Order: sequence, then structure tokens, then C-alpha cells
Amino acid sequence: MRWLLVSPLILSVLQVLLGKNQWEKLLGISSLSTKVGVLIYALSYLVPGLSQARDVAVFYLLAGGSGVILFSYFLRRNRG
Repeated sequence: MRWLLVSPLILSVLQVLLGKNQWEKLLGISSLSTKVGVLIYALSYLVPGLSQARDVAVFYLLAGGSGVILFSYFLRRNRG
């Protein structure tokens, strides 16, 4: 059962490491960030006593999305 949770994370890390250009690596980082945030959010429902982890997961998802937008802005700016 654990491999169902871990295998998408490993594939995202491989995409970051083996990406051909900066945009593919950024896509892998975005995917990894989203998957980790959703995993934290899902675990907050499955494990009793982790109700505050939902707030952390929502913040993590918002920060990850904002970071990807910021990185894409700087990548586009440095290119041209």
C-alpha cells in the first residue's frame, strides 16, 4: 500500500533530475509540491490527532503554487 503513495513522488523527483530544460524541471517541482501537499492533507484525515496538519497542508499548497508562479516569472524574464 505504501508504494501507491511513494511511487508518484519518486516519478516526480526523477522528472526533476532528468528534465531536459528548465521548464520540465519546474513542472516536476510543481508536481512534487502538489503531491506532497495532497498527501499531507489526506494523512490529516487518516491519522487521528492531526487535524492541525490540514492548515499546514493548505499553506503548503498555496506556497508551492505561488513559488512555481514566481520561478516561471524569473525564468521567462532571464530568457529574453
